[in-house]
Amino acid sequence: MLRILFKILFYNLQMARFYYALYIFLMISCVGREDKVQEASVKRPTVAVVNYPLYYFAKTIGGDFISVYLPAIEGDPAYWKPDTKQVINFQNAALILDNGAGYAKWMEKVSLPSSKIVNTSMSFKDQWIETDEGITHSHGPEGEHVHQGTAFTTWLNFKFALKQAASVHQALKNILPEHTDQINQNYNQLKNSLGDYDKRMEAIASALNGQLLIASHSVYQYLEQGYGLNLLSEHWEPDNMPTKEQWEAVEKVIRDHKVNIMIWEDAPIQEIESKLVDLEITIVVFRPCANRPETGDFMNIMNENLLHAERVINSF
Repeated sequence: MLRILFKILFYNLQMARFYYALYIFLMISCVGREDKVQEASVKRPTVAVVNYPLYYFAKTIGGDFISVYLPAIEGDPAYWKPDTKQVINFQNAALILDNGAGYAKWMEKVSLPSSKIVNTSMSFKDQWIETDEGITHSHGPEGEHVHQGTAFTTWLNFKFALKQAASVHQALKNILPEHTDQINQNYNQLKNSLGDYDKRMEAIASALNGQLLIASHSVYQYLEQGYGLNLLSEHWEPDNMPTKEQWEAVEKVIRDHKVNIMIWEDAPIQEIESKLVDLEITIVVFRPCANRPETGDFMNIMNENLLHAERVINSF
């Protein structure tokens, strides 16, 4: 009996040693894998951007070779102000993509490494549009602000969007020379798509033939400049009913110039839409897409903009 007990104890001791050795082996293996994951993460540079179009360009061109940082921003990123932690994230990025043309004025008030900053609209600086509008108004959580200085929704001219994408392309090749072939391939696909959108917008503008259009907001300067549109910009918000005076001023423009199209950043509330329908005005929603869309991506939104405009033009 005693001999049997010793055999059982000896067997259990051997099994305990075996499981202990297996445990140590698995722990070492897991640590090794974790180290490899962390090492891979470290090798993937972070690219910080100031708006969603640049996020899309960087992510499309850089793919899985980069991590793109755009903070969660409510409202228009042009008027956003970062907190200390967000500024540090920008400072620590391998590359900072600025829109230029007076966008993201917060960058002038914080310390950022100039060697990492790429102004993506610098190649067409001589075509930036200066504005002299001094109307203070409010839309979104950024509160009251003035559209004054330089117009900055540059990417709405697809010719300029192409140049900004080219700037992103070059910047990514500079920090990831070992992935040049794939980055070139990704960029060429994006370039082709933006080129197609440019041609479609040219066709829309040609069909309008200089007809006066009303824009609900002064964000379409580069769209107007790039395609020879004739725009009169108001300061209306899609979720706020305009005043009696604003309606009277627009009604006079409609009568005097036989306007029948109004461009909006977003679909206006039913009350506004109903009154515009009574005035025989067709609404065209053309979203600038400065911030992350709720659904889809930059190219989806721009395609929807163009489709909407094409349908309206074809209906006349």
